[in-house]
Parts: sequence; C-alpha cells; structure tokens
Amino acid sequence: MDFDLSPEQKRLKDAARELARDFATRAATHDRERSAPVENYAALRDAGMFGIAVPKELGGLGVGAIGWVAVAEELAQGCGATALAFNMHMNATGGISDRQRIPLAVRQRVADLAIKDGKLMCTSATEPGTSSLLPSSYVFSIEARRVPGGYRIHGRKTFCSMVESSDYCYLFAHPQNHPNPTQLIALLVDAKQKEITFTDIWDTLGMRATRSNQADFDGAFVPDDLVLYEISDFTRGFIVEESTWAFGGFAACYLGVGLGIVKWAQEFLSHRMARGHTQVMGYHPDVARRVGDMVTEIEAARYMVYRAAWEHDAHGPTMAAFDWFLRAKLAVGNALQRIINNVTIACGVNSLMRARELERMIRDAMTGPIMPPASDACSGAIGLMSMGLDLDQAPSLRTEDPAVTIRTRNKEASR
Repeated sequence: MDFDLSPEQKRLKDAARELARDFATRAATHDRERSAPVENYAALRDAGMFGIAVPKELGGLGVGAIGWVAVAEELAQGCGATALAFNMHMNATGGISDRQRIPLAVRQRVADLAIKDGKLMCTSATEPGTSSLLPSSYVFSIEARRVPGGYRIHGRKTFCSMVESSDYCYLFAHPQNHPNPTQLIALLVDAKQKEITFTDIWDTLGMRATRSNQADFDGAFVPDDLVLYEISDFTRGFIVEESTWAFGGFAACYLGVGLGIVKWAQEFLSHRMARGHTQVMGYHPDVARRVGDMVTEIEAARYMVYRAAWEHDAHGPTMAAFDWFLRAKLAVGNALQRIINNVTIACGVNSLMRARELERMIRDAMTGPIMPPASDACSGAIGLMSMGLDLDQAPSLRTEDPAVTIRTRNKEASR
C-alpha cells in the first residue's frame, strides 16, 4: 500500500487548503443562518474541483479516491457543511463514472455536464420513514412513469443535501407498474424544473449549511439520455457498489472535522495561560494526556480512511472496498465521539462560547456517527463479513410487504 500523494493530488490538496481558509471566514454565518454556501460551491467549480471524482478517460482529473480524501479532509477543516454537501457531487459524478454497466455515452454526458458545463450535482437516496439503522427500510415509493422520450417522476425525497443549490439530482425511483416492488431505476434529474418544490425542514444540531431539505417531484421530466441503469437490490446495487463516493466520502469529510477540532485544541491549549500561572494549560498532565489521546485517535482513523481509499484505487469498487470503507466510517465515528469528550474537558467552558468556532465544529462532529451508515450499522456489517456470514441473512426488525409500504407512502406524499 502506498498512501503518498502524486504531484497532482498534492496540488489539489494545497488548493483545497487555501479554499478552506476562505470558507472558514463564512462558516459561522452560514451555520447561524442555515444558509447555503453557494459562493463556496462556485469557488470549487472555479478551482476545477467539479471533475475530481471523474477518471481521465472521461475528461476528469483522475486522482482517484485518495485524491478526494486528501481534498475533503482539508475542505472540512474550513467548513464541514460545505465539504459534506459537496461530497454529494462526488457521489453522483464518481459513482456514475465507476459503473461500467452504464453506456459510455451516458457516463460521458454526465461528466461533460459537470466538467464542461460546470453543473453542480447532488445525490438523494432518502425518503420519508427510512432509517440508516435499518437498510431494509429503503423501500422507494417515488415513482417513474414512462412517457415519450423519457420518464416523469412523482414522489418525495427527504434530507436532500445541497439540492436547492444543485443543477441536477441523482436519485432512484420505482418504475410504474413493475411487478417487483424493490426494482429501481437510477436517474439524473434536472433540479431546476418547476415541477420540483422544496420545503425547508433542516433546522438541526449540526451541518446546518448543508440545507438537507425536502424535495417534492410532481411530474419532473427525465430524458432518456439521463436514464442511467436499473437495479433490483438497493443495498447491493448502490450502497455496496458506490460505497467509495457515498459513505466513504462521508468518512473523509468527518475526518476533516475531527482534524480541525484537534488542531484547534492544540493551538488553544498551547497558548492559553490561567491567571496566576507561568505555564500554558497544555503543560497540565491531564490536559496533555487528553490531547495525546485525541491526536492518536484521529490519526488512526485517518490511516483507516486512506487504507479504504487505496483499496478502491487499487482494485475498484469491490466488496473488499465496501468492507474497508465500513471500517473507516466506524473508525471516524468512534474517534469523533472520544474527541468530543476529551476536547470539552481539556479546553473547558471558555472554549465552548458560541463566538469561538470550536462549538460549531463539535456540533458538526456529533452528526458523524449517525450519518449513513450509522456506526452501529457499520460495526454489525463488519462483524458479519469478518465471520464470513451473509449480510442478507442477518435478522432485523420485522418488515411489512414492500408493495404495502409503497402504496402507503404514495398516499402520504399526495396529501
């Protein structure tokens, strides 16, 4: 394994570090106002980042998963919400580019939209009532109805990060009247159509500037050249096959948030001096131990993320890459929980004042363990695969007939 960055990957990492410095100047405002950092997305486009997940043969930068990890960990230290939302663009462009089952002309069309036309893309896989703790709950009720020249889609998506700022949305819908209720068709939808409306529901603990709002589709049109592929198993067909650009990217972004917290604490504790003392607080043995724990935790998680990215770059989107990204996501989530505990105790109440950026970073970090797949879902899947057991045979909560679920959700969406 070789985690050394190529000259191009180093260039992009340095560029991301500069962007992050700029993003940091507005991060608190966007968090407070729950506003979309559209100027950050424009800066990423102008820096040539829209093609970072696309291979060179399709006109992209071709820097692989390690290239994106190197960039994401820098961006997230400036504004975690910007990095996490922009990861949805990586999921769309990288996931589609990786799929050899998609005709080359369609993959090229998507790449050109992002790189030549500068179009921002998001990915939406969540509908009302689903849970990242229960993969079996991902039964899609949004419906694709065949019409001349393409499809019209009807239904609702929730937690659609960056959707209002995006030009296109990568999503899944159930083909109308298909006998298999779990059959899905992947589509790239023009997000600026009047048949799509947004509802502001994203008033939450952290990552507030992702604007992960609700989107309702009332007949939005998708032409045939943006109809991507069909699958009958969402877990295998999307979660496994696109793990690198989906939750692998989440792991990289939350890694950056964790790195930012640790660096903030190091700077704060190496300069802050309590009244009546002649040494900075970092010399206190309890404080030094907690900083040492934080450094070790985040560096261990960092190498796990790079290990997973190397697996993808060396061997492609395999089950092994899926397994390693599960481990990376779990490692980052666990590290964040311990870092949050250590940093608050080591730095004290003064560090948690809203005017300081640590408070915002802690809130962003707290969402890491529950970002899909949640830490418990990761550890359960890792345990099963490590024993050579079948993920599909794992017991879960009892589920209803998928066809009943679809009918119920369609009724709810139409109200």
